Amino acid sequence: MKTFIQFISEMKKPKWKVPKEPGTKAVKKGHVRLYHQTGKSNLSNIRRKGIKPHQPTEGPRGIYADEKGFYGDPKEKPTAEFSVKKKDFSFPFVHKDKVKAKEIIATHKDWHETVRYIQGRPGMVRKVLAGEYDDLMDGKSGAKYSKAIRFIKKRAAANKR
Repeated sequence: MKTFIQFISEMKKPKWKVPKEPGTKAVKKGHVRLYHQTGKSNLSNIRRKGIKPHQPTEGPRGIYADEKGFYGDPKEKPTAEFSVKKKDFSFPFVHKDKVKAKEIIATHKDWHETVRYIQGRPGMVRKVLAGEYDDLMDGKSGAKYSKAIRFIKKRAAANKR
């Protein structure tokens, strides 16, 4: 049995994983895979608490979702991927009071795709760790490159411990 201190220290450890590519994890039979796109700052709260109806600038209050990505490609926009029973969805609304946290398949950020790309190329990972792409962390090259490179370097450092 774990002590309380062990439990807390494990809870604080980052998982150092990015989710699989959107649309690749199987969904239950009779369910539909959906994407709810939101601001980056909302994703961690969605992972913990699920998705609740909200009042958009235009249109009625509800949980908005799409089978392809409401505002664009789920690889490029902050996105919560989830599934619900087919009867609980008719575009663009999920007809439930809430999408529970356990129904969230993954949350995706734009830089996750860059991490997956680099991870699929061991030679590129070695170059990232050797500092060959550090110039992309200058803040001018785009946050998705900077965040992906920082993630790979921090994960490698954490795994050495």
